[in-house]
Amino acid sequence: MKEEKMTKDTTSNKTINIIGGIALVALLLFGAVTLLKPVPVPKATGVLALDTASSATAIEAKIVNGVQEVTLGWGKFNYAPEAITVKKGMPVRITADIQRLSGCFRSFQIPELGVSKQFTDSDNIVEFTPQKAGTFTFSCAMGMGSGKLQVV
Repeated sequence: MKEEKMTKDTTSNKTINIIGGIALVALLLFGAVTLLKPVPVPKATGVLALDTASSATAIEAKIVNGVQEVTLGWGKFNYAPEAITVKKGMPVRITADIQRLSGCFRSFQIPELGVSKQFTDSDNIVEFTPQKAGTFTFSCAMGMGSGKLQVV
């Protein structure tokens, strides 16, 4: 009788082990198929990114006593204005609105024109005279904020 009970227990254990093994294999196969199935990627259409500086309406620098003057501040997560138009061969004075500019936005540069300035509370003006026409990018030293300077 003991042997008969042991045989039933052993058969029961084997059945449970087989069912468990089949379930485990099925689960692993399902997981592998799911993970290996390619995910469709939608095709990109239209504009992927906006160049806000080039799409911004350029402001013309005001001429005061023969100097083109612009005040540079902070706008929608960028410099404001984002686009400035000045005349070639005439001095330009950019005054930073130091109350609105912080962090790396106080480090202003126009690399193509050799202009670089670290604005401070006591020194918030950069002056230069553009000698060549074209459109030049201005930015903070980290390149996080940028805009366009159009020299005509």
